[in-house]
Amino acid sequence: MTVFRLVIHFGCSVPLIWLTWVLAQDDVAALGADPIKELQHFLGYGAILIFSLMFLLGILLQLWQKNAYQILRRPLGLWAFFWAFLHMLSYFLLELGQDIALFGSELINRPYLILGAVALFILTMMAITSLPNIKRWLGSRWFNLHQLAYPALILATIHYYWSVKSLTLSPVIMILLTSFITAWRLWKKR
Repeated sequence: MTVFRLVIHFGCSVPLIWLTWVLAQDDVAALGADPIKELQHFLGYGAILIFSLMFLLGILLQLWQKNAYQILRRPLGLWAFFWAFLHMLSYFLLELGQDIALFGSELINRPYLILGAVALFILTMMAITSLPNIKRWLGSRWFNLHQLAYPALILATIHYYWSVKSLTLSPVIMILLTSFITAWRLWKKR
C-alpha cells in the first residue's frame, strides 16, 4: 500500500516541481504565448485530471474487488483539491492582481467562474472532512457529504469546457471521462 501511495504522491507532485523550476528559472516562455493563462489552464487541467483519476481508481478497484485499496483514493482527492486551490489562487493573484472587489465582480458576472467556485467549495469541504477526527465526528453524514464529489466533478468539467471556449481534444476527453464516471455511478446506484 505504501508503494502505491508514494507513486500517487510522486505522480501528482512532479508536474508542480517542474512548474516551480520553470518559474524559478524565470522561463515563463516555456508556458506559452500567454503564460498567465497557460499557468491557470495547466493547474486547472491538472486538478480535474487528478480528480477524475480518483473516480477511475475507485471504479477499477470495484471491478477488481480490491476494496481494501479504496484508501488510495484519499491522497488523489487531496491532491485534486491542492491543484484546484492553486488554480484559483493563480487566477486571483496573477489575473486579477489580488483585487477582491474585481474577484467578486468576475465571480458574479461569469457563470463558468460560479461553477468552478462551487466545485472548489465542495472540494474544500471534502478535504477538511477527510481528517480522521472530523470524519469520525461526522459519522454517516461524512458519506453523504462526500457524495457531492460527483456533482463537483460535473461542475468542474463544465467550468473547464466553458473556460477554454472550444471543443478541442482536452475538453472532449474530460467530458467523456466525466460522462463515463457519472454513468457508472448511476448504473451502480440502480
